[in-house]
Amino acid sequence: MTEDYVYEAFYYPGCTMKTGVDESNRPMQLVLKKLRIKLNEIDEWNCCGSSSGHAVNHEIPVGMGARNFSLIQPDVPVVIPCPSCYRNWATAKHHLETEPETKKKYEKMYGRIHSGNEILNIYDLYHAVLTEARAKGHVFEGETPLKGLKIAVYYGCGAMYPKTLRPLERRRDTVERVVRHIGAETVVWPWPNRCCSAFVSAVYPEIAEELVVQIVTGAYEAGAEAMVTTCAMCQMNLEMRIVSSGLQLKIPVFHLNQLMALFLGEKAQEHNDWWKYHLVDPVPVLKKAGLWEGEESQAPS
Repeated sequence: MTEDYVYEAFYYPGCTMKTGVDESNRPMQLVLKKLRIKLNEIDEWNCCGSSSGHAVNHEIPVGMGARNFSLIQPDVPVVIPCPSCYRNWATAKHHLETEPETKKKYEKMYGRIHSGNEILNIYDLYHAVLTEARAKGHVFEGETPLKGLKIAVYYGCGAMYPKTLRPLERRRDTVERVVRHIGAETVVWPWPNRCCSAFVSAVYPEIAEELVVQIVTGAYEAGAEAMVTTCAMCQMNLEMRIVSSGLQLKIPVFHLNQLMALFLGEKAQEHNDWWKYHLVDPVPVLKKAGLWEGEESQAPS
Protein backbone atom coordinates (compact mmCIF):
# COMPACT_ATOMS: atom_id res chain seq x y z
CA MET A 1 0.00 0.00 0.00
CA THR A 2 1.36 3.41 -0.97
CA GLU A 3 1.22 5.83 1.97
CA ASP A 4 -0.47 8.53 -0.12
CA TYR A 5 -3.49 6.29 -0.62
CA VAL A 6 -6.04 4.83 1.76
CA TYR A 7 -6.95 2.03 -0.65
CA GLU A 8 -5.24 0.38 -3.60
CA ALA A 9 -6.55 -2.24 -6.01
CA PHE A 10 -6.42 -3.47 -9.57
CA TYR A 11 -8.71 -1.75 -12.04
CA TYR A 12 -10.60 -3.30 -14.92
CA PRO A 13 -12.14 -0.55 -17.09
CA GLY A 14 -13.73 -2.82 -19.67
CA CYS A 15 -14.33 -1.73 -23.24
CA THR A 16 -17.03 0.85 -22.42
CA MET A 17 -15.23 2.80 -19.71
CA LYS A 18 -12.02 2.71 -21.69
CA THR A 19 -13.37 4.02 -24.96
CA GLY A 20 -16.85 5.51 -24.84
CA VAL A 21 -18.01 7.02 -21.54
CA ASP A 22 -15.86 10.08 -20.90
CA GLU A 23 -18.68 11.77 -19.02
CA SER A 24 -18.48 8.97 -16.42
CA ASN A 25 -14.77 8.14 -16.60
CA ARG A 26 -13.52 11.71 -16.10
CA PRO A 27 -15.47 12.39 -12.91
CA MET A 28 -14.54 8.92 -11.62
CA GLN A 29 -10.84 9.76 -11.94
CA LEU A 30 -11.42 12.97 -9.96
CA VAL A 31 -13.37 11.10 -7.30
CA LEU A 32 -10.68 8.47 -6.88
CA LYS A 33 -8.04 11.15 -6.42
CA LYS A 34 -10.13 13.03 -3.85
CA LEU A 35 -10.86 9.80 -1.93
CA ARG A 36 -7.16 8.84 -2.11
CA ILE A 37 -7.90 5.60 -3.92
CA LYS A 38 -5.34 4.22 -6.35
CA LEU A 39 -6.58 1.84 -9.03
CA ASN A 40 -3.90 0.17 -11.13
CA GLU A 41 -5.19 -0.76 -14.57
CA ILE A 42 -4.54 -4.41 -15.42
CA ASP A 43 -1.92 -4.72 -18.14
CA GLU A 44 -3.12 -6.25 -21.41
CA TRP A 45 -6.62 -6.99 -20.14
CA ASN A 46 -9.14 -8.39 -22.60
CA CYS A 47 -12.89 -7.97 -23.10
CA CYS A 48 -15.05 -9.65 -20.45
CA GLY A 49 -17.09 -11.38 -23.15
CA SER A 50 -20.01 -8.94 -22.96
CA SER A 51 -23.44 -10.19 -24.01
CA SER A 52 -22.24 -11.51 -27.34
CA GLY A 53 -19.95 -14.11 -25.78
CA HIS A 54 -22.79 -15.71 -23.81
CA ALA A 55 -24.95 -15.72 -26.92
CA VAL A 56 -22.39 -17.87 -28.77
CA ASN A 57 -21.15 -20.15 -26.00
CA HIS A 58 -21.18 -19.75 -22.21
CA GLU A 59 -17.58 -20.99 -22.06
CA ILE A 60 -16.32 -17.97 -24.02
CA PRO A 61 -16.69 -15.41 -21.20
CA VAL A 62 -15.38 -17.95 -18.68
CA GLY A 63 -12.23 -18.38 -20.75
CA MET A 64 -11.87 -14.63 -21.24
CA GLY A 65 -12.36 -14.10 -17.52
CA ALA A 66 -9.78 -16.78 -16.76
CA ARG A 67 -7.18 -14.91 -18.79
CA ASN A 68 -7.99 -11.66 -16.97
CA PHE A 69 -7.61 -13.40 -13.60
CA SER A 70 -4.21 -14.69 -14.74
CA LEU A 71 -2.98 -11.11 -15.23
CA ILE A 72 -3.37 -10.01 -11.60
CA GLN A 73 -1.37 -10.65 -8.45
CA PRO A 74 -2.82 -12.80 -5.66
CA ASP A 75 -4.80 -11.31 -2.78
CA VAL A 76 -5.33 -7.91 -4.43
CA PRO A 77 -8.95 -6.82 -5.08
CA VAL A 78 -10.19 -5.86 -8.53
CA VAL A 79 -12.52 -2.87 -8.97
CA ILE A 80 -14.90 -3.06 -11.94
CA PRO A 81 -17.11 -0.03 -12.77
CA CYS A 82 -19.35 -1.68 -15.39
CA PRO A 83 -22.14 -3.92 -14.00
CA SER A 84 -22.03 -6.14 -17.09
CA CYS A 85 -18.28 -6.58 -16.78
CA TYR A 86 -18.65 -7.31 -13.08
CA ARG A 87 -21.26 -9.94 -13.83
CA ASN A 88 -18.99 -11.68 -16.34
CA TRP A 89 -15.99 -11.55 -13.99
CA ALA A 90 -18.20 -12.94 -11.20
CA THR A 91 -19.48 -15.71 -13.49
CA ALA A 92 -15.95 -16.69 -14.48
CA LYS A 93 -14.88 -16.56 -10.81
CA HIS A 94 -17.74 -18.86 -9.82
CA HIS A 95 -16.87 -21.48 -12.45
CA LEU A 96 -13.14 -21.31 -11.76
CA GLU A 97 -13.60 -21.62 -8.00
CA THR A 98 -16.20 -24.40 -8.05
CA GLU A 99 -14.97 -26.45 -11.04
CA PRO A 100 -11.37 -27.63 -10.48
CA GLU A 101 -11.14 -29.10 -13.97
CA THR A 102 -12.18 -25.81 -15.56
CA LYS A 103 -9.50 -23.94 -13.62
CA LYS A 104 -6.90 -26.57 -14.45
CA LYS A 105 -7.81 -26.34 -18.13
CA TYR A 106 -7.27 -22.57 -18.28
CA GLU A 107 -4.16 -22.62 -16.12
CA LYS A 108 -2.57 -24.80 -18.80
CA MET A 109 -3.28 -21.95 -21.23
CA TYR A 110 -2.52 -18.89 -19.12
CA GLY A 111 -0.52 -19.96 -16.08
CA ARG A 112 -1.56 -19.29 -12.48
CA ILE A 113 -5.12 -17.95 -12.23
CA HIS A 114 -5.92 -15.84 -9.15
CA SER A 115 -9.67 -16.33 -9.18
CA GLY A 116 -9.84 -16.14 -5.39
CA ASN A 117 -9.26 -12.39 -5.45
CA GLU A 118 -12.12 -10.20 -4.32
CA ILE A 119 -13.97 -8.29 -7.05
CA LEU A 120 -15.86 -5.08 -6.36
CA ASN A 121 -18.31 -2.85 -8.16
CA ILE A 122 -17.25 0.79 -8.04
CA TYR A 123 -20.30 1.55 -5.92
CA ASP A 124 -19.30 -1.11 -3.38
CA LEU A 125 -15.99 0.72 -3.05
CA TYR A 126 -17.65 4.12 -2.68
CA HIS A 127 -20.00 2.73 -0.06
CA ALA A 128 -17.16 1.24 1.97
CA VAL A 129 -15.08 4.43 1.91
CA LEU A 130 -18.00 6.75 2.71
CA THR A 131 -19.28 4.50 5.51
CA GLU A 132 -15.86 4.41 7.15
CA ALA A 133 -15.47 8.18 6.78
CA ARG A 134 -18.85 8.80 8.40
CA ALA A 135 -18.09 6.41 11.25
CA LYS A 136 -14.91 8.38 11.99
CA GLY A 137 -16.61 11.75 11.61
CA HIS A 138 -14.38 12.60 8.66
CA VAL A 139 -15.37 15.44 6.33
CA PHE A 140 -13.80 15.51 2.87
CA GLU A 141 -12.15 18.67 1.61
CA GLY A 142 -14.64 20.64 -0.47
CA GLU A 143 -17.52 18.40 0.59
CA THR A 144 -20.82 19.75 -0.73
CA PRO A 145 -23.89 17.68 0.24
CA LEU A 146 -26.37 17.43 -2.62
CA LYS A 147 -29.35 18.40 -0.46
CA GLY A 148 -31.47 19.76 -3.29
CA LEU A 149 -31.73 16.57 -5.34
CA LYS A 150 -34.48 13.93 -5.25
CA ILE A 151 -33.09 10.86 -6.96
CA ALA A 152 -34.50 7.57 -8.25
CA VAL A 153 -31.72 4.99 -8.11
CA TYR A 154 -31.79 2.80 -11.20
CA TYR A 155 -29.73 -0.39 -11.14
CA GLY A 156 -31.16 -1.95 -14.26
CA CYS A 157 -31.20 -5.72 -14.53
CA GLY A 158 -27.45 -6.12 -14.96
CA ALA A 159 -26.54 -5.21 -11.40
CA MET A 160 -28.91 -7.69 -9.74
CA TYR A 161 -26.78 -10.79 -9.40
CA PRO A 162 -27.82 -14.14 -7.94
CA LYS A 163 -26.26 -14.89 -4.55
CA THR A 164 -23.68 -17.20 -6.12
CA LEU A 165 -22.19 -14.19 -7.95
CA ARG A 166 -22.49 -11.54 -5.24
CA PRO A 167 -21.30 -12.17 -1.66
CA LEU A 168 -24.10 -12.21 0.87
CA GLU A 169 -22.51 -9.44 2.93
CA ARG A 170 -22.88 -7.02 0.02
CA ARG A 171 -26.07 -5.04 0.42
CA ARG A 172 -28.76 -4.86 -2.25
CA ASP A 173 -29.34 -1.15 -1.64
CA THR A 174 -25.74 0.02 -1.85
CA VAL A 175 -26.30 2.79 -4.38
CA GLU A 176 -29.21 4.22 -2.38
CA ARG A 177 -26.93 4.35 0.64
CA VAL A 178 -24.20 6.08 -1.35
CA VAL A 179 -26.70 8.66 -2.65
CA ARG A 180 -27.89 9.35 0.90
CA HIS A 181 -24.27 9.54 2.12
CA ILE A 182 -23.66 12.39 -0.32
CA GLY A 183 -26.71 14.30 0.86
CA ALA A 184 -29.31 13.66 -1.84
CA GLU A 185 -32.75 12.21 -1.17
CA THR A 186 -33.76 8.86 -2.63
CA VAL A 187 -37.32 8.01 -3.60
CA VAL A 188 -39.09 4.67 -3.27
CA TRP A 189 -40.34 3.62 -6.67
CA PRO A 190 -41.39 0.43 -8.50
CA TRP A 191 -38.77 -0.09 -11.22
CA PRO A 192 -35.17 0.18 -9.89
CA ASN A 193 -34.28 -3.24 -11.33
CA ARG A 194 -36.40 -3.33 -14.47
CA CYS A 195 -34.50 -3.97 -17.71
CA CYS A 196 -34.15 -0.91 -19.97
CA SER A 197 -34.05 -3.37 -22.92
CA ALA A 198 -30.28 -3.00 -23.33
CA PHE A 199 -29.07 -4.39 -26.67
CA VAL A 200 -32.61 -5.38 -27.69
CA SER A 201 -33.19 -1.68 -28.34
CA ALA A 202 -31.11 -1.91 -31.53
CA VAL A 203 -33.49 -4.51 -33.00
CA TYR A 204 -36.82 -3.68 -31.37
CA PRO A 205 -36.79 0.03 -30.52
CA GLU A 206 -40.54 -0.01 -29.88
CA ILE A 207 -39.99 -2.45 -26.98
CA ALA A 208 -37.25 -0.23 -25.60
CA GLU A 209 -39.43 2.86 -25.78
CA GLU A 210 -42.31 1.14 -24.00
CA LEU A 211 -40.05 -0.06 -21.18
CA VAL A 212 -38.30 3.29 -20.79
CA VAL A 213 -41.61 5.17 -20.68
CA GLN A 214 -42.75 2.89 -17.84
CA ILE A 215 -39.45 3.27 -15.97
CA VAL A 216 -39.21 7.05 -16.28
CA THR A 217 -42.89 7.59 -15.53
CA GLY A 218 -42.51 5.46 -12.40
CA ALA A 219 -39.57 7.58 -11.24
CA TYR A 220 -41.45 10.82 -11.89
CA GLU A 221 -44.63 9.68 -10.14
CA ALA A 222 -42.52 8.76 -7.09
CA GLY A 223 -41.28 12.34 -6.93
CA ALA A 224 -37.86 11.99 -8.53
CA GLU A 225 -36.32 14.98 -10.31
CA ALA A 226 -33.53 12.87 -11.77
CA MET A 227 -32.28 9.31 -11.97
CA VAL A 228 -28.83 7.85 -11.30
CA THR A 229 -27.23 4.66 -12.56
CA THR A 230 -23.84 2.94 -12.61
CA CYS A 231 -24.48 1.30 -15.98
CA ALA A 232 -23.38 3.24 -19.07
CA MET A 233 -25.70 1.23 -21.32
CA CYS A 234 -28.69 1.98 -19.08
CA GLN A 235 -27.82 5.68 -18.93
CA MET A 236 -27.56 5.97 -22.70
CA ASN A 237 -30.62 3.87 -23.44
CA LEU A 238 -32.85 5.67 -20.96
CA GLU A 239 -32.01 9.15 -22.22
CA MET A 240 -32.06 8.08 -25.87
CA ARG A 241 -35.52 6.54 -25.54
CA ILE A 242 -36.84 9.46 -23.51
CA VAL A 243 -36.03 11.61 -26.53
CA SER A 244 -37.09 9.21 -29.30
CA SER A 245 -40.39 8.30 -27.65
CA GLY A 246 -41.43 11.94 -27.39
CA LEU A 247 -41.96 11.51 -23.64
CA GLN A 248 -42.67 14.90 -22.07
CA LEU A 249 -41.05 13.94 -18.76
CA LYS A 250 -37.49 15.04 -19.52
CA ILE A 251 -35.80 13.49 -16.48
CA PRO A 252 -31.98 13.52 -16.70
CA VAL A 253 -30.08 10.34 -15.90
CA PHE A 254 -26.81 10.94 -14.05
CA HIS A 255 -23.83 8.65 -13.79
CA LEU A 256 -23.09 7.97 -10.11
CA ASN A 257 -19.53 9.19 -10.70
CA GLN A 258 -20.88 12.62 -11.66
CA LEU A 259 -22.84 13.01 -8.43
CA MET A 260 -19.89 11.79 -6.39
CA ALA A 261 -17.65 14.40 -8.02
CA LEU A 262 -20.13 17.19 -7.26
CA PHE A 263 -20.35 16.04 -3.65
CA LEU A 264 -16.55 16.17 -3.38
CA GLY A 265 -16.40 19.79 -4.46
CA GLU A 266 -16.35 19.81 -8.25
CA LYS A 267 -18.32 22.73 -9.70
CA ALA A 268 -21.02 21.64 -12.15
CA GLN A 269 -20.64 24.73 -14.35
CA GLU A 270 -16.95 23.93 -14.91
CA HIS A 271 -17.69 20.55 -16.48
CA ASN A 272 -19.65 21.03 -19.68
CA ASP A 273 -17.41 18.28 -21.05
CA TRP A 274 -19.62 15.94 -18.96
CA TRP A 275 -23.05 17.43 -19.51
CA LYS A 276 -22.74 17.91 -23.28
CA TYR A 277 -22.95 14.14 -23.74
CA HIS A 278 -26.36 13.95 -22.05
CA LEU A 279 -29.34 13.71 -24.36
CA VAL A 280 -31.59 15.14 -21.63
CA ASP A 281 -30.13 18.40 -20.34
CA PRO A 282 -29.28 17.99 -16.62
CA VAL A 283 -28.48 21.67 -16.10
CA PRO A 284 -32.02 22.82 -15.10
CA VAL A 285 -32.08 20.19 -12.35
CA LEU A 286 -28.59 21.16 -11.20
CA LYS A 287 -29.59 24.82 -11.10
CA LYS A 288 -32.77 24.08 -9.18
CA ALA A 289 -30.71 22.16 -6.61
CA GLY A 290 -28.27 25.05 -6.26
CA LEU A 291 -25.42 23.06 -7.80
CA TRP A 292 -24.88 25.27 -10.86
CA GLU A 293 -23.60 28.82 -10.99
CA GLY A 294 -24.03 30.76 -14.22
CA GLU A 295 -26.44 30.72 -17.11
CA GLU A 296 -24.92 28.86 -20.05
CA SER A 297 -25.44 25.20 -20.87
CA GLN A 298 -23.89 23.23 -23.70
CA ALA A 299 -26.06 20.20 -23.14
CA PRO A 300 -28.84 19.56 -25.68
CA SER A 301 -32.35 20.74 -24.93
